[in-house]
Order: sequence, then structure tokens, then C-alpha cells
Amino acid sequence: MDRQQIAEEVLAAVGGKDNVTANDICMTRLRILTQDPSRVNTDQLSAARGVLGFVQRGQNGIEVVFGPGKVEAVHEAIVKLTGIEGDNEPFAGGAEASPAALHVHISQNPLRDAAIVQNEVDEAASPAPEDPVADLVSLLDAIEPTTDDEDVSEESADALVEAEHASQESPARVLVINGPNINMLGIREPDIYGHDTYRGMLQLCHDAAEEAGFTECTCFQSNHEGDLIDAIQDSYGSYAGIVINPGAYTHTSIAILDAAKAVGLPMVEVHISKLDEREEFRQVSYIRAACFETVTGMGIEGYRKAILDLADHIGL
Repeated sequence: MDRQQIAEEVLAAVGGKDNVTANDICMTRLRILTQDPSRVNTDQLSAARGVLGFVQRGQNGIEVVFGPGKVEAVHEAIVKLTGIEGDNEPFAGGAEASPAALHVHISQNPLRDAAIVQNEVDEAASPAPEDPVADLVSLLDAIEPTTDDEDVSEESADALVEAEHASQESPARVLVINGPNINMLGIREPDIYGHDTYRGMLQLCHDAAEEAGFTECTCFQSNHEGDLIDAIQDSYGSYAGIVINPGAYTHTSIAILDAAKAVGLPMVEVHISKLDEREEFRQVSYIRAACFETVTGMGIEGYRKAILDLADHIGL
């Protein structure tokens, strides 16, 4: 599905292009102001291909979450379809002021309705993530060039220290990725995977992330290998680390491993059951080569340990 189709789905979900009064982008989010918020169909919006979630801002505002490699292209298509150029000014006031909870996909399977879970992390209280690398590059470019024997000025050195300190304090977001059949927790072979539900696991992840000091926890699940690869790729530059349970793809997918190595984010592998006590083929893990830790056999509590250990690993 191309950006034009995604933009058309988003516009249909927010009540049509005639219901859009302003639009803009911020990091991985497409911002839209609507004339009549009652016309917004959030179920339809969350089911749109490529949408990772949405955040309602104020009475008329909504932010649609995409991966960092997609939002710009979708926004360009939105501008062409609506005839409204992107403008940040309408979003600088009330649309940003009201607290709102992030609604996140449980699944992006287009063959069935996407389920939505409310993540209670209050994003309105947390500043948008910045790009510390870009900030440092800009700062370095602003410094007058020096010879090998010259020292950087005291003011420049202080500025660099401040930039490095700011980068360390940038909001840390964690992405939890789950593969095939994880959404069937509580139903799927409870003698192996337990009776805890997927929704219960999502709540546990939220609580653990809050406890660990993460400013946001996004939970993503799909039964499709390509969706998992897209989620990993889209996390680059947007998340501090990943907790991943690829499900059966653990034992088969070199492509998921390659994606994980490509983005290079700190990653923890999680499995609900004890893989070393199961079938021989389940004891093979490709994703492990990209992870600094593997947690197995703890049920859904393994996600808590993974999130806390990830926070400790990145010095949160």
C-alpha cells in the first residue's frame, strides 16, 4: 500500500478532507485539526495500514503515529489531497494543551479489525523526543574551525558539554514487539503459555515502563513477518530500545535479525515459555544474535524483567 492510499484511509477516518482545517508533522506523528471531531472514526483510523497508534489532542486535534520513515511521505499526500499546506502555528495552542492517552495497535492485521488498548502514559506531560545526534552535529558546525594546535574555546566546550548532557536527559521511549499468536494469550495452549491475557501483558508492560522511567511504552503485535521488520526499522531514531518476542519467527527469520542489526538499538529477547525444555527446533534463536539479554520461562513477568533490564542497560 503506497502513501496515497494510506493518506486516503486516514482522511476517510477523520471525516473526509473537508473536515480537516490544519495539518502538520512532528517527529513520527501526523497532526490534524478537525472542524467536527464527532466525525472522526478512531476504530477506522487505528485499522489504517501503517498506523502505529493515535493521540487525541484537545477537542479538535489528533496525532496519528507512523514510523519515522513514513510520516513525511504520508503528510505530503495529505497536503495534496486537502490543498492545505502544513502549518505548525494552529497546533501551538490549545490542541497541545489537553492531556491525552496514547492508543496503540495490538495488531495491524488488515484481515480483521485492529484491537486498540489504551496506554495510560500521559504524553502531554512529556516533551517530544529530540534528536541529540542532529543537535550535536549542528552545534559542531557552528563552531569556528581550529588548527591542530588550537583548543576549542571555553564557550564552545561548555556548549558541547550542555548538548551532551541534554542528550542524556532526552525522553526515553521503549518499543515492545510481539510476533505471531502472542495476541492469543489466555486462549493459546494455557498449559504452556499460562492463563494471563494479552491485554494483561500490555498493562504489565506499561506499568514496568513507568516504573523503569521510560516516558512512553508502545506495544506492537503482528502475525506477519514484514510488519515486524517494518516496526523494527521504524524504531530507528525514535526509541531508546526494544523488547521483542518474535514468536515462531524466532526460529526461522533471518530477515528480522537483519533488521535488528541494521537499527542497532539495545534489544532484549523475551519468551513466555522455557524454550530449552521444548522441541529442539524451538531452541534455535536467530534474533538472539542482536540482543544483549534473553529472558525465558517467566510467563508475562518476563516482559517486566526485560523492560527493567533494558532501562538499566541504557542507564535510565
